[in-house]
Amino acid sequence: MEDLFERKSSRGVALQRSLSPTWVKVWIAVAVVALLIYFNRVDASVLAELVHTWPWLVAAFLLMMPTFMVVSLRFRVILESQEIAISSMQAVRWTMIGSFFDLVMPSSSGGDLVKAGYVARHVGVGRRTQAVMAVAFDRVLGLIGLFLLVCIVSGMGWDLLRDLPARNMVVGVAGLASLGALLFLRVAGARSLYRVVDRSLSKHAWGQRATQLVACFTVLREHPRHLFAALALSVLNHVFWCASLLCLIRVVGGKVEAMKGFVVFPLAIFSNVFGVAGGFGGGTVGFDLVITQLLAMENGALIGLLFQSLSALARLVGGLPFYLLAPRVEKRPG
Repeated sequence: MEDLFERKSSRGVALQRSLSPTWVKVWIAVAVVALLIYFNRVDASVLAELVHTWPWLVAAFLLMMPTFMVVSLRFRVILESQEIAISSMQAVRWTMIGSFFDLVMPSSSGGDLVKAGYVARHVGVGRRTQAVMAVAFDRVLGLIGLFLLVCIVSGMGWDLLRDLPARNMVVGVAGLASLGALLFLRVAGARSLYRVVDRSLSKHAWGQRATQLVACFTVLREHPRHLFAALALSVLNHVFWCASLLCLIRVVGGKVEAMKGFVVFPLAIFSNVFGVAGGFGGGTVGFDLVITQLLAMENGALIGLLFQSLSALARLVGGLPFYLLAPRVEKRPG
């Protein structure tokens, strides 16, 4: 009983320390939102329509929930590509904990640091580089999935997008971003590059770390089945997020063709990377710019706030219990 109490107490202290800088981020987000309201970028009167459109709000929230399971499966696939074996439950636990800490770390990607810590402790000394790189690959492949979704949808209905402003630029940027990132992964994972780095740098301590880093890219490249599976899961993940945004458009009384939404929404979601506490602040501005300019809607900032609020609630509800109930020391395979 005492051990249980001490474990819960230590978790409470750790959580309190993690939350301490949150107020700074909250004030930043509040300041940005206040400016949006001041400049009439957020029409709060639209919220009165929730009396009639709340089923769409519920639908938007429910469509967010499968994304965590999809991302958990993707994370396990990427770990397997780095020859790190974990159970499905561990993948879900670490994903939900990382999602929760996205809300309280300095950026919307801050939970990756916490997730990397769990993986590093799981694999032990000597494989921590692989642990950190697996988390980095998970984030990068997730972002690539956003741009791949734009390319796939635009390829399916190019003619239906003829009246989309800056259609060529939007699709072109998405194509360059996705293909450029994949090309970088291929070059960085070349076996010849690994041999050069290993031969010229491995005699130094810092060079050994560089060799391990390049080896992670090489292993990922040499497991194409895992790489393609991770990319497919990334695209599927963003299909759910975009479908949720289609519902939120209906919440504020608007309507967008699905084809256009699935091309434009990924750009808005990408802007969340530059926000704090789940995308608030900079992410809200990004939603406003993208939706206003490309979809000619006046409630882009409000849609962003609703999207970020619902996703924050989903992360809080799903991630906090996993963090509080997780064992202090994860069992290693074997």
